[in-house]
Amino acid sequence: MHELALAQSIIEVVEARAEECAVRQVRTVHLRVGEASGVLVEALQTAFTMLASLSPVLAEARLAIEVSPHRAWCEPCASSFAVEDFIARCPACGTWSTRILSGTELQILDMEVGADPQQGGQEQAKNG
Repeated sequence: MHELALAQSIIEVVEARAEECAVRQVRTVHLRVGEASGVLVEALQTAFTMLASLSPVLAEARLAIEVSPHRAWCEPCASSFAVEDFIARCPACGTWSTRILSGTELQILDMEVGADPQQGGQEQAKNG
């Protein structure tokens, strides 16, 4: 189950970023997961919830996952298309001269954090 290792890596990255930003509580971690990435979203959610409960910074955090479609670009046709069954052959012209546009990524987009009681409100920290 590589989702457990992925969840641990996500938590380590978020904890490091939270420390850099002097954040005490992360409420939500936003991810983008490609539908062709090989990641089982439900297993990742479960692993994250389990491991985050052990972290003082992430104990109440939830994982918000955006799934990106598997798409490719056809050079000869100059058009994009949905990749079906991992076959990146252009459905219009039949060429294999394609470039994958999306669907293989696993990205931490940002995190919503609990505000410092002195500041009030809610903040958002971008990864980068």
